[in-house]
Amino acid sequence: MLSILIAVVVGIGAGSAIGHDLQSLPWGIVCGIAAYMLTQIVISLILRKKINSLQGEIQNQMAADKERINRQLSAFQQRQPGNLNGLKQLADRLQAEVSRKLLESTERFKVFYLWSPLLNRQINAMKVQLHYQLKDYAEVDRLLPKTILADPLSLAIKLVRMYKNEDAELDKFYKKKCAGIKADNGAFLACVYAWIKLKQQDPQAALAALRASSKLSDNQVLLDNLNKLANDRKKDFSNAGFGEQWYALALEEYKPKPIRRKAGRMY
Repeated sequence: MLSILIAVVVGIGAGSAIGHDLQSLPWGIVCGIAAYMLTQIVISLILRKKINSLQGEIQNQMAADKERINRQLSAFQQRQPGNLNGLKQLADRLQAEVSRKLLESTERFKVFYLWSPLLNRQINAMKVQLHYQLKDYAEVDRLLPKTILADPLSLAIKLVRMYKNEDAELDKFYKKKCAGIKADNGAFLACVYAWIKLKQQDPQAALAALRASSKLSDNQVLLDNLNKLANDRKKDFSNAGFGEQWYALALEEYKPKPIRRKAGRMY
């Protein structure tokens, strides 16, 4: 918003000054428009550089935190290979710490909101995912209407929250925003929607969604689920093949396999 205001002021000022000097209104208008556009471009480039730099810092922080969590979980499994409850509690605690730290980091974008009108809605997409991980569903529901849903996880979260809130617009939202997405992202969303429809006792809608998506994707999890539903094997339906992407929705609990220690040789 501020960038537009500044560009307008510069454009009007430059157009008026040049038009007055040249005693030509048409040239004043042309120069004013050129000054407006140039100012917008310069401000946009500066903002993009600063925002991209901040996004890079946060992405590096996320990568480092993920690596640290994986190391700690691996070390725990080595020390206590059969303690799955302890492993889950540790994973939940570490992930919650990271999510809270990242939420604090997103506040650093606030200074740019007045300059970039859509940035707030873009950052809200990150906040939605972080609050969802923290199971702060009230805040997720509050932020979703103010969010640009451009990535598959944000769209999936929207589907899940509509399902949990018994929103009658669920089917309409899926068809409008998700059904036409191709490749693995579309397959993931179709399988999430199919899981929901099975829970709603509507296997025909689930089957129809998977069939439609199979025309846009050859994802193996999608094809396996399609085959299961087509052969009336609803109990075998599984989205576990999507890994972290699926378990991030907290619809099913990930059950890690315990590491068995090899017995020492007897001499």
